[in-house]
Amino acid sequence: MPLLNKKIRVLVVDDSAFMRKILKDIINSDPELEVCCEARDGIEAIEMVQKHRPDVITLDIEMPRMNGLDALRIIMKKYPTPVIMISALTQEGAEATIKALEYGAIDFIPKPSSSISINMREMKDEIIAKIKEAAKVPRRFLELKRIRLLRAQKAKKVRPSVPARIAVAIAASTGGPQSLLRIFPKFPEDLKAGILVVQHMPPGFTRSFAKRLDNVSKIDVKEAEEGDVVEEGKAYVAPGDYHMEVTLRNGKPVITLNKKPKIHGVRPAADPMMITAAQVFGRRTVGVVMTGMGRDGAQGIVEIKKRGGITIAQDKETSIIFGMPKAAIETGMVDYVVPLDKIPETVVMAVNKIRGGGVIGRPFTVSR
Repeated sequence: MPLLNKKIRVLVVDDSAFMRKILKDIINSDPELEVCCEARDGIEAIEMVQKHRPDVITLDIEMPRMNGLDALRIIMKKYPTPVIMISALTQEGAEATIKALEYGAIDFIPKPSSSISINMREMKDEIIAKIKEAAKVPRRFLELKRIRLLRAQKAKKVRPSVPARIAVAIAASTGGPQSLLRIFPKFPEDLKAGILVVQHMPPGFTRSFAKRLDNVSKIDVKEAEEGDVVEEGKAYVAPGDYHMEVTLRNGKPVITLNKKPKIHGVRPAADPMMITAAQVFGRRTVGVVMTGMGRDGAQGIVEIKKRGGITIAQDKETSIIFGMPKAAIETGMVDYVVPLDKIPETVVMAVNKIRGGGVIGRPFTVSR
């Protein structure tokens, strides 16, 4: 974290002089920030990092000579620095962004495809907030890390479609993609619960992220669709720009999607997902709040606990951003505060406790 009264120094990397100017104007408009240097490609970026040692880097992906991904790998290895990716709103851009988050980038900002000067300036508050949060990230999180595909992925077991009697509701934001990619491989293939995930992401990115989670997991993971039945051993990622909720339909827990107003400034938000999951599954709900800015998920945790469910929050030491877990813990309704790597086993323990009668009652009847 920069010293008191010392501005956060930002390196802007983009091959477009126009984009560099827009970002520079936005960043320099805040009294706590300043652009200390610029670069047109990955090679220049590495040189600027070595020479100026900025506090935060905004890094484009598609650039000549050396792209953002290759530059990121070198920067994280030689000069670990908080990086925010500037990502194109394309399928290729989304997939590259997920890789960048695995490589150690803290967050990303989607680059509008048209009316770029207008849209980027509309995103001014988001850009400034993300830079300030990135500057606070402890250095221990700035490391090159790549989650490997499961060798046994091709042998993923086909399991019968069984409506879930237990739901695991997970909320995550900044730092969430990297963290979810670390814990999902640890969920057992015979998990007797359905998993609902809200990761704050814009449209176009959640499908690529769900596919990546599926590739590293023993359970099936997909981007949620309207009418999906929540099934045991499957996970559903809320699509960008849609709130995901759960309702009871013909005795089965069913996912519904909507474009109701943003909550906490985001859509999808975790609170409506967690609250409706608690309403449907009652005591058979496990709530998990992970790394992220703000307080999304705190209200959901309260609702889950009020209905007799089990609640978990990620601890401060392993949270890239401790805002969301901190807000959840401050409600006084969190049962377990655990490090990231302990979340899967804590979830499994909670599911087994519910199944074994530690949590009693049947909130609804499932049609088999």
